[in-house]
Amino acid sequence: MTPGSFRKSLLVAGAVLFLLGLLQGVAVHSFLNPRMALSAHLTAVQSGMAIMIAGLVWPTITLAPVLKGVAHWTLVTGMYGLWIALTLSAATGASDALPIAGAGYSATPPAERLVSALIVISSASMVLGWGLLAIGLLRSKQA
Repeated sequence: MTPGSFRKSLLVAGAVLFLLGLLQGVAVHSFLNPRMALSAHLTAVQSGMAIMIAGLVWPTITLAPVLKGVAHWTLVTGMYGLWIALTLSAATGASDALPIAGAGYSATPPAERLVSALIVISSASMVLGWGLLAIGLLRSKQA
């Protein structure tokens, strides 16, 4: 991808996630665990905004092209992955990885394992992506 297409991809991915969050907000009460659905809704809206902000600052970051690609994809997959995990938790009642919003709910062992794995993988992906973005901003020569 070209530098400009990374920027546009982040803006579009953020806008789509924001829209998905808005739509999910309408359906919060139809999930098995509405409290978790609310968490998923808020995560999508906030993550969508964060991805769009990353797209806006993208031209100013200074990273090797490979690291820019890693930052881009880990941001997008991490943020979407977390939203998907929370939505699955809301739909299935999985609560092992999310004991506060999941209090009083449980799911089958495979659902619990899937949600837990998605939470861990997505969280690690986001830390890597946002870490690289922060480094790229610190290394930037632009004000």
